[in-house]
Amino acid sequence: MMKQDLRIKELEQELAKREEEIEQLKNRNYALADSISGLKDEVYKYEELVHSSKSLIAIFMGEDHVIDIANESIREVWGKGHDVIGKPLLELLPELKSQGIKELLDQVYQTGIAYHADELPIELVIDGKPEIRYFDFTYQPQKNIDGEIIGVADIATDVTKQTLLNKKIKKNGKEFRELVNFMPHKITHSDPEGNTLYCNQSWLDYTGKTEEQFIEEPWTSLIHPEDKAETEKMVGKSLGDGSEIDLEVRLLDYNGEYKWHLCRATCVKDEEGNISSWISSSTEIQKLKEEEELKEGFLKLVSHELKTPVTSIKGYVQLLLSILSKESSEVNKSVSVKPYLNRIETQVERLIRLISEMLDLSRIEQNELKLKPETFNINQHVEEIIEDITFSNKEIQIKLDNHFECDVSADKDRIGQVIINFITNAYKYSPEDNRVDVKIWKCDDEFVAITVLDHGIGINQNEIHQIFKKFYRVPGDRDETYAGFGIGLFLSNNIIERHNGKINVKSEFGKGSEFTFTLPIKQTN
Repeated sequence: MMKQDLRIKELEQELAKREEEIEQLKNRNYALADSISGLKDEVYKYEELVHSSKSLIAIFMGEDHVIDIANESIREVWGKGHDVIGKPLLELLPELKSQGIKELLDQVYQTGIAYHADELPIELVIDGKPEIRYFDFTYQPQKNIDGEIIGVADIATDVTKQTLLNKKIKKNGKEFRELVNFMPHKITHSDPEGNTLYCNQSWLDYTGKTEEQFIEEPWTSLIHPEDKAETEKMVGKSLGDGSEIDLEVRLLDYNGEYKWHLCRATCVKDEEGNISSWISSSTEIQKLKEEEELKEGFLKLVSHELKTPVTSIKGYVQLLLSILSKESSEVNKSVSVKPYLNRIETQVERLIRLISEMLDLSRIEQNELKLKPETFNINQHVEEIIEDITFSNKEIQIKLDNHFECDVSADKDRIGQVIINFITNAYKYSPEDNRVDVKIWKCDDEFVAITVLDHGIGINQNEIHQIFKKFYRVPGDRDETYAGFGIGLFLSNNIIERHNGKINVKSEFGKGSEFTFTLPIKQTN
């Protein structure tokens, strides 16, 4: 009986042990089920990630590169449907065989070394038509848990649009570079600090340097020593505030000769308004300078040769006029002769003024133009000049508005020269309207302004900055209407600047022009 009880007890213990093992097994099964469920979730997430990706993704298994996974993006590029799974890639897309794709896949599958390519052109047959597309892609070896290579993953991006755009940009860039090299102007492209990034062929032909040499050396090393300080000052200012550069400077060529150039530069700004680069152009004007010097020499010679006889003529005319006015017995004769003598005197004065302008030009070039300041009433001076002009030009209608009256300390004759130039230009360039408006007004506490307004042909905006250059003439339909040497405004600008004043121009083509100059007011205690 005791043995039987003992045996029952052993069986109960064994049964309890088995029940415990069964419970542990159940727990393991539950854990395994949870793991399997989690794994299914991970696989689902992985598949969703692959199939929803805009990247082109496929996995090829085995030596035949059988398609195991192919997302929708890559199937669209292939032009195929969902039935691609389980088919060898090269059977599905036989056009790839001759393009080296099989060799690349075999290489990765056999070596386990990934392969990457950028903008690789691949021809695909889509809807029966061959089409070249460009891809960035990576072939990545796939391994099992034992580290054995079992396939190749293809992760790619269709960059056809970007590649074609880049090709177009490169083509346009090449054509632009060829165009710039073909130009006779010397062109440079510089960074915001003015360091040269590119120069065209004209610069290399002129200097005899290679592109590397030209870029390494600052272009200012080519400037004539006499022009260098002023040029570097102007360039430094422009680099600081972004203002345009427009100057004439002598540059060294490959023969060691300095030749005059017109140099212009403008900045390129980004969306925030910051300077991103500079574009500059230098045009050789050596022949123009030589012709200008010849013209100046000729004008100087002619001016000196003409001044003496013209002055004599004026003296004789004035003598005849004085004699005629005294001989009352010859009244009838004097009446018929005197108007013609007055006309002769007017034309002689006009010729003398022209000669004086040419001489002044020579003096300015040699820095010999001297001012003789005196104190005078500017309003009275303007009135007298207008009376003289209207006396010899009966058809002109000059209206004077005195909004401010003051004295100035200036060279009276030179200021009169400027006023005469402004008024004569006003009616010279107004062939259809002989009205001229003159206004004297106070522009601020220290300066008086004289404005001359006409209703003539006007000036184009792109010509306004040129009208104060020597020998520049505003173009017109009739050369005889706008005759002249083109030095009047150049002299006027120089005279006003020497008086610490400024000239301002407002004009609209076809509607007239407004010229204003300022002078410091003579302060009285």
